[in-house]
Amino acid sequence: MKKLIAVCAAITLAACNSGAETESADDADTAEAGDASDILEGDAPGFEAVAPGTYQVTRSGGEVDFIEIHPGMTFSRVAEGGEATGGVIFMKDGKTCFLVEGDEEEACFIDGPTQEDGSMQTTSEAGDVSTVMPVDGHLADHVDEIEG
Repeated sequence: MKKLIAVCAAITLAACNSGAETESADDADTAEAGDASDILEGDAPGFEAVAPGTYQVTRSGGEVDFIEIHPGMTFSRVAEGGEATGGVIFMKDGKTCFLVEGDEEEACFIDGPTQEDGSMQTTSEAGDVSTVMPVDGHLADHVDEIEG
């Protein structure tokens, strides 16, 4: 059921984004001129925060998750085993933080430098290191890869 919700959310987002192609030139200029400084706080945002797209996250224990960062500082995630979550991203004390919808506490990470292949390592507050790698497509394209 959670997989279905994640896939439906990704499809709905794609449908909503397809309407953006019909925006006026003035709207496009306004969107290009804006930045996320009104949303983000703290130091310059980390890799995930500024780069909408889909990523494979290989956690320190070898588990593989996929996360899609959406414009507007929101995310959708499907963990290994199929658990679907989503929420918001923000900066706090120089860390990239993810707050899952319904949770009261965020999970924050220190982001390492982006490598030539586009990957980076990120370290949780508990010291666990994960590797984040950009992938093609959308979250829905990778659901079959994470079924557990």
